[in-house]
Amino acid sequence: MLFNRQHTHGFTLLELIAVIIILGIIAVIATPKFLSINRDAHIAQLNSIAAKISAQNQLIYSKSAIDQIERLIGCSYQCAAHPNWDVRVGQYFVDVSDTRVYVSLGYPLSPLTSGSVVGENYRIAFGLPKTDFQFTSVPAHFGAVAIVPSQWQSKLTDIRNGKFQCHVEYSSPTPYRDYNVNVYSRDC
Repeated sequence: MLFNRQHTHGFTLLELIAVIIILGIIAVIATPKFLSINRDAHIAQLNSIAAKISAQNQLIYSKSAIDQIERLIGCSYQCAAHPNWDVRVGQYFVDVSDTRVYVSLGYPLSPLTSGSVVGENYRIAFGLPKTDFQFTSVPAHFGAVAIVPSQWQSKLTDIRNGKFQCHVEYSSPTPYRDYNVNVYSRDC
């Protein structure tokens, strides 16, 4: 039995089915790898933010030590005469790139502390614009502030309640604990 293929155009049904099966196998293999790469990219972004915050904190602490405010919390009896006391905000500060970063015990205050000026200046000094990052408190972590990429903005309530973890948390120091920067990536 001879087949004459001179007059046929296109693919046979068998060839089309074989191609569809091969594409399906490739999709099954590639999808988890693609999702893993996407997750890895989110985690890398969070690690980069945490590293930037930690490095900037060390710079700010050094400036606080130079200005001799690294051990001060709030106002002591001579705060109004101190050159690094901001009367309007009621906090000590150091200048970082022409921006006042408000500090306690030498490290930046939480960006949700003492009104919007503290938070806005924190955003500027750390390169965290509102268009790219949101801040929310995390009550379960004793006043920590979650720094959340804007793509997870719809999850702010879940982050606040501890149900979603794909963010960086910053806690300013207190007399009882050091500052803390943590990456939470369970749900990235």
